[in-house]
Amino acid sequence: MTCPRFMLFGLLWSISIIYVYSQTIRDTVYTTDKDRIIVCYDITHSNDTYTISFHNDVRRKLGTINSEKYEDLSKIGVMFFDRTGNYNKNVSISGMVPKSVMIPSGVQYNHSSEGYFVIQDSPILIFKTAGKAAIDIPLYLAHHPKKGKYTLFSKCQDLHIKLVPSDNSIKSSSATRTMQQVVTSTSETEADNTELIKTVESINLAQRLIEEADKLPFSESLLDEINYLRQQKRNLTENEVLSGITDILNKYEDKKRLLEEKASAEQLAIQQQAEEKARQEAATIQAQNDSIAAAKQLQAEKAQKRSMWMIIGGVTLAVFGFIGNQIFQHFRNIRNQRNMMEMQQSIANQAEREAKRRVRNATRATSSRMANNIKTKASEAANKKASQKINGKNKNLSI
Repeated sequence: MTCPRFMLFGLLWSISIIYVYSQTIRDTVYTTDKDRIIVCYDITHSNDTYTISFHNDVRRKLGTINSEKYEDLSKIGVMFFDRTGNYNKNVSISGMVPKSVMIPSGVQYNHSSEGYFVIQDSPILIFKTAGKAAIDIPLYLAHHPKKGKYTLFSKCQDLHIKLVPSDNSIKSSSATRTMQQVVTSTSETEADNTELIKTVESINLAQRLIEEADKLPFSESLLDEINYLRQQKRNLTENEVLSGITDILNKYEDKKRLLEEKASAEQLAIQQQAEEKARQEAATIQAQNDSIAAAKQLQAEKAQKRSMWMIIGGVTLAVFGFIGNQIFQHFRNIRNQRNMMEMQQSIANQAEREAKRRVRNATRATSSRMANNIKTKASEAANKKASQKINGKNKNLSI
């Protein structure tokens, strides 16, 4: 009797594990300020009804922008809204204008009376749809200093929840109740279930994060899950779970080694590209320097030739100037000599004329004096002959 009960219990426990594993989802979202939020929720599908139950153990890690301003995480809430505005008068929501849950067509949803939800309060959402659907829930980080006061300071990525019928879902409510009774009937089994569920969830999330990782360093979410699984590997004894943990840890190390090799190859390629670029730049600079040096050399040669020709021209000009000066001086000396000779000739001629004039004047004076003397003597002689002394007196004779 004990063996069948044990087998039935094990069967129901296995069904419970399969159900919870397939319906429990853990999502990691980030805000525009690099804040990280890990949200865990259950999706229960019964007939056309989907029940989404959020866990209150939401993880929050603020980025560098908000961590200094909001140090007390107990006052940081994760919120979403199913309407905008018209909240209770005792509730104050400020900081940002929130967006409400996106309800697609064909999905029935009864809006709440408050209009907002805080995930730490374990809210439950119920949707009805006959087919597949997807719900987008905008999440916000809010500072909650006191009751009824919420200040939104950062918006997260939309939480995307798919409403898809699953083959592993429990279709009848009685089966669900039975399963809950089995799980909750023994506290030890429930505790073991909780640890196993969390471990399986962590394995599933780590598997997805490892597959999504494409570069180092790994995301903090993956590092948290790996650390958690390493701790659980020391605490758990179930072989299947331990095998799953070992497999995930091996995949983690393989992916880490692969990404390190990829990063090393990329770094080497980047370094080679940088070296090639540096060589090209150096070659370009050298070519420019050579061109500049050649231009300077050509310019210097032209300047040297120009200076040489200037020197030659200057010497030639000086020679011609000297020769011209000598010729000019020669002709000037000739002219000066000619002028001097003319002056001397003029002086000589003038002296000769003066001498002749003086001679003429002297001759003329002598002649005139002699003529005057002759005339005087003749006159005196005539006078002597014309006067006779009569009785001792001179008397003039008239002819």
